[in-house]
Amino acid sequence: MPGRLVGQTRDSEGKRVFVLTLGTREQHIRREKATSNICTSSGVMATSFSMHLSMLGEVGLQGLARHNHAQAVALAKAVKQVDGVKMLNKSFFNEFTVGLPGGVSAAKVVEKMAKRGVLGGVPASRLFGKPDDNLLIMAATEMNTPADNKALCAALRASL
Repeated sequence: MPGRLVGQTRDSEGKRVFVLTLGTREQHIRREKATSNICTSSGVMATSFSMHLSMLGEVGLQGLARHNHAQAVALAKAVKQVDGVKMLNKSFFNEFTVGLPGGVSAAKVVEKMAKRGVLGGVPASRLFGKPDDNLLIMAATEMNTPADNKALCAALRASL
């Protein structure tokens, strides 16, 4: 979906005009007239999601959910093969938590992985505030490929 939705209306003189109905940013509005300083419009995100969901339909959404879960299972199996990494969830949908070898900071591992061009997950410390936490939350979606899983595991091995 584009970053803006343009609507058609009439001005006070009855002439046909186009207006930005929803936009992701307010860069086109002078600072003093902008209604917020937030860069991304949650309204556009909600509209995009609603459009996507309506196009999928019930059967499509169920298929997407099954596919996402299968992707996460494949990633979890691959990550469990990395020495020292322990799977902490017995069940999950598309997100799971792994424990890194003792003394290894998940935040530092994620930082090293990012330098290799791989988004390795979210350190649990970002969510729960334990600075030297070795817990890493990982996720997979329909966008991930087997090659992505392989690259993630290679970056994880190299970053431990």
